[in-house]
Amino acid sequence: MGPSPQPPLTGFRFIMAVAAAIALSIQPSISRAGPHNPDTDWFQKAGYGVFVHYLWDLQNEARQVQSLGRQTSWEECVREFDVDRFADAMAEAGAGYVIFTMHQRTRFLIAPNATFDRLTGYEPGEACCTRDLVAELHGALARKRIPLMLYWTGDGPREDEKAAAALGWKVPVPAEYVRKWASVVQEYGERYGEKVAGWWTDGCYPFIGYDDEKLGILAKALRAGNAKRIIAMNPGVLNGVRGYTPHEDFTCGEENAFHDQPASRWIDGEQWHILSFLGCGRSHIGAAWGMAGTGYTKQELIEYVFEVNNGGGVVSIDVLLYRDGGLDRSQLQILKALRPGLAGMKTRPVVPPGNLAFRKPARLLSLDGSHELEVNGGVHPARLGVDGRGDTTALAGGEWPWTYEVDLLQARAVRRVKVSFAKDGFATQLRVQVSANRKTWQTVVSVDNHDGGVVDAESAPVQARWLRVSALKPDGPDQKGVQMAVAEFEAYE
Repeated sequence: MGPSPQPPLTGFRFIMAVAAAIALSIQPSISRAGPHNPDTDWFQKAGYGVFVHYLWDLQNEARQVQSLGRQTSWEECVREFDVDRFADAMAEAGAGYVIFTMHQRTRFLIAPNATFDRLTGYEPGEACCTRDLVAELHGALARKRIPLMLYWTGDGPREDEKAAAALGWKVPVPAEYVRKWASVVQEYGERYGEKVAGWWTDGCYPFIGYDDEKLGILAKALRAGNAKRIIAMNPGVLNGVRGYTPHEDFTCGEENAFHDQPASRWIDGEQWHILSFLGCGRSHIGAAWGMAGTGYTKQELIEYVFEVNNGGGVVSIDVLLYRDGGLDRSQLQILKALRPGLAGMKTRPVVPPGNLAFRKPARLLSLDGSHELEVNGGVHPARLGVDGRGDTTALAGGEWPWTYEVDLLQARAVRRVKVSFAKDGFATQLRVQVSANRKTWQTVVSVDNHDGGVVDAESAPVQARWLRVSALKPDGPDQKGVQMAVAEFEAYE
């Protein structure tokens, strides 16, 4: 289907279209202030912020809990949003910033945009609402001294037949499509200036054709109106937080769990940042994004955010947002505990002294390490194997033989590994392995006919970042050892 016929541009609309085209062509070629961009300083000091999905097919879909059972026109839906109620909730949550979605996949945006209307042929209010929700959000949040960041996409309104055709959507994504879509966000950027502190940009995937040239086109437009605006461009969920492109200032960090931790503030020259969800269950937008409930206790989230902040990183927490601007009450209670909880935390001494594995990210894995396992009984999470306490245990469920893995965050010259087990759960046959790349593994100790005592092995120093202990036996019920439960995993240089 070809592009819809467009009305001729005359008078004011013609002048605005020419001005927009000229502005895009003369905008300074800014893609980034350089590695270790000091414009991210405020972001790093914020520590954590709140991310919300506000979308046509969530808040305006009667079958979704976020809609409060209402379904109207997009215009009416956006008019009903209470920015003051939302800002009050963000203040209660102690949010250091807010990331608010402008759209996703569809034509429905939360603020007027003449460029979008001109390019697609939609009338004001048919796609872009006539209420400028962004401006009002900024006003309400600014009164609480909370910076506003926005969510954008690289793939644009790809699910809207008319808009997608008019912009020229296809895969691989053409550069001309990116230029047209970039002109839409440029209008927003120039309008809001310093009111928008950053963009978290989804849908910039290599598998749909994004490369450095196209990312540069989009990055240039994202900074329109505010050269200090910080941006991130999402390549999709990666195996751990990492940088993507020299055009971004902080990592998108989309992950399906709060697990990864930073070795330092910077990774690949970018501010270390992670985004994941607080909710539980699954939604039509994937995993538990924008869902109700809590997948973490107050203490778990406090300790995680503390460790990330202590390493120089930033945490964005996705929560459920209702149509009226309210939050899920159970999630708000968790968020309200964060600031006072963090204030009461102090850098804790390593237990035992010198233990490289203390409070490092840990996982419960299948025996071959190919997939994660559930927490046994829901009360033996992986973090309990590196918490410095011998009376707590990490224990996987679902599979008898399994592997416990610890990430030291950076390669270290490991010469000693020590593993303690629960009295009523230990491996009778096990191996301890180390790796610098999580691909090739070196076995540093193997034990058969183990009686449950402490495994304490020393060797010549080995450069390793990831460490594993794997239980080969028991491999079923009614065997000695029952099932391996890791009380404490330690590593030393």
